[in-house]
Amino acid sequence: MVAGICDKVLVMYAGRTMEYGQARDVFYQPSHPYSIGLLNAVPRLDAEGDALLTIPGNPPNLLRLPKGCPFQPRCPHAMEQCSSAPPLESFRARPPARLL
Repeated sequence: MVAGICDKVLVMYAGRTMEYGQARDVFYQPSHPYSIGLLNAVPRLDAEGDALLTIPGNPPNLLRLPKGCPFQPRCPHAMEQCSSAPPLESFRARPPARLL
C-alpha cells in the first residue's frame, strides 16, 4: 500500500534513519540490509502456506543503543566499521542515508 500511495519512504530502526528515498527505489532496489530484511519478511499472496521470513536476533534496548548502526548486531553484512558511527552516504543519487 505504501509503495502505491507515497512518493518518498523513510525506513527507521531504533529511532534512526536507515534509508530514505523515492518509494519505487526503496521498495524495488533497497540499499540498507534492514530495508531488505523488512521487504523479505512481507507475506506474499503467491506463497500460500510458506513460513514467514524473519530478521534474526532481537531489537536493541532503546535506552542502551549500541554505538554505530543500531542494526549492526542483527545485520548479515555487518563489518567492523558498522560498530562505530557510520557516515552518511548517498547511493544511486539518493539523499544521504546510513548505508554500508
